[in-house]
Amino acid sequence: MTRIVCHHGRVVALIVMIAVMQIQGVAAMDPEKRANIEALLKDTGMVTNMNRLIDLLTPQIIGNLKKSNREINDRMWSEFTNICTEEMQRSLPELEEPIIAIYDANFSADEIKQLVAFYQSPVGRKIAVQLPQLMQQSIAMGQSWGQQVGRVPSSAFARRQSRRVMTSERSASTQALRRGRIE
Repeated sequence: MTRIVCHHGRVVALIVMIAVMQIQGVAAMDPEKRANIEALLKDTGMVTNMNRLIDLLTPQIIGNLKKSNREINDRMWSEFTNICTEEMQRSLPELEEPIIAIYDANFSADEIKQLVAFYQSPVGRKIAVQLPQLMQQSIAMGQSWGQQVGRVPSSAFARRQSRRVMTSERSASTQALRRGRIE
């Protein structure tokens, strides 16, 4: 458990370091562009979606960690899950500045205005509302597809391994027979 907490501590430290570096760039941003980016983040439901993402991803992350740390009991996992969820939700506002910096770096002031106008339109509001469900459905479909597609190479690999073992066993038998004849 200590190893897991230390790992997550390093990840959080890295995020904080990136945030501090990003904040320096955000400070020099045009105030109108910043206000428009903040409006865009609000209109797109960025923070709300990130809360939903935390709720969706935390159980998957903890599930994967459980598989590789079977010695930790369920009560401790439950406690760890609650702590992780609370910490991620508590620190979510710290992501705002780095996200603003990302939008600033990737969109001009005019493009931000156009995005705000789009997300304030009826179709823009609809996509902002529907996007979490679309993402959830797409992730579920992608996982199902990945499992189906994964079966083919997995089966092919198993067949190849089986042939290698049989070839190796035949080779060993042949060598043993040859030694038997030679001796």
